[in-house]
Amino acid sequence: MKILYDYQIFDMHQFGGISRYFVELISQFEKDNAIDWELPVIYSNNEYLKGMASFKKKLLPKPRLHDHYANFLWGLQFRGKGLLYNLKNKVFPLSSPSWQTEKNKAFSIKKIKEGAFDIFHPTYYDDYFLEFIGEKPYVLTVYDLIHQIFPEFLLYDRMDKNKEMLQRSERIFAISENTKHDLVTIFGIDEHKVTVTNLAGSINLDAAIVQLSFRDQLPQRFLLFIGNREGYKNFYFFVQAFAIIAEREKDLCIVCTGPLFTQTELYYFNKLGIKDRLYHFYVDDDKLLYLYQHAVAFIFPSQYEGFGLPVLEAFGCGCPVLVSNTSSLPEVGGEAVIYFEPKKISSLIRALNIILDKKETREGLIAKGYCQLKKFSWQKTATITKEIYSRILAERKGGGLMKTGPH
Repeated sequence: MKILYDYQIFDMHQFGGISRYFVELISQFEKDNAIDWELPVIYSNNEYLKGMASFKKKLLPKPRLHDHYANFLWGLQFRGKGLLYNLKNKVFPLSSPSWQTEKNKAFSIKKIKEGAFDIFHPTYYDDYFLEFIGEKPYVLTVYDLIHQIFPEFLLYDRMDKNKEMLQRSERIFAISENTKHDLVTIFGIDEHKVTVTNLAGSINLDAAIVQLSFRDQLPQRFLLFIGNREGYKNFYFFVQAFAIIAEREKDLCIVCTGPLFTQTELYYFNKLGIKDRLYHFYVDDDKLLYLYQHAVAFIFPSQYEGFGLPVLEAFGCGCPVLVSNTSSLPEVGGEAVIYFEPKKISSLIRALNIILDKKETREGLIAKGYCQLKKFSWQKTATITKEIYSRILAERKGGGLMKTGPH
């Protein structure tokens, strides 16, 4: 059985849960003689892909995001430049075609046209392949339906334009029961067509080598916020609650990863009187592991998540977790987290006070987190995925569509 993947997510992302999902899936299949795979990518800065022996010496680099910023209005520095740059990227995303992207796409199209595969599994939502795939079966992985649930936060929409792609697919993988429910409810997809394949933790706990210079830059006590901060990620809500807590906890700070703070964010921090209590770092896996291990707690206030992979990362690093009681997060967190309402400041303050004041609660959450983490594994994800691949081919061979039932 041969599976063809495509370039999309590896052209777009240097880091991120989606590209990690496909690399982990492929890595599991490398151990399985029953599955052959191909991934036609020429240009990519994806760190997970570069870590695979199959790609380590073959990939050519693409311009990185900070290179784009360096070239944006080159030579000009003014207040609001970062905000203008972010707005430009929303209207004209950085994933817009470049010549490297076009080369990647052409390579994927070439492999699709050749047809030397059994099942095609695109890595994102561009339906470019439909005109080339013919009668070959394809499957999709859907990560979330954030565009439908919070359209006010997103200026462009991939999924609505590609409902046909969902309907024509042989099967759909959803990364959580919540995402499956959204697919069935919003798009009317037959529930028997959707199989849940959860994500899993990936940080290598034996690999952390962090320079002393990085450690010295960190505050002594900090809450950790990972990734993007815009819109539904509910970052301003978290900062408001922190400003109240900070009056009592004089040495407590916030450490953020992801994009640089915008001028709007810096203005807001200053207005709340906490500008010197927020830190930003670009991090690799080793530094991220160190942050999880040394944070007072990881805070995930998002109003919606397709899965919530950072929760599992925090569990694996022995970091207490506070999360919103929404979407897929209760599936992932189980009984190993403290929940709060993502629109109620008093609820988050209560949760923060518990984690700050009760050592036994912190220790209990850490122990429960390790247990909860064991429920998720990439091996399990790959096994279910392989089973669905095999069923598709068996059904094709038998000439009929067999309902698989929920997974």
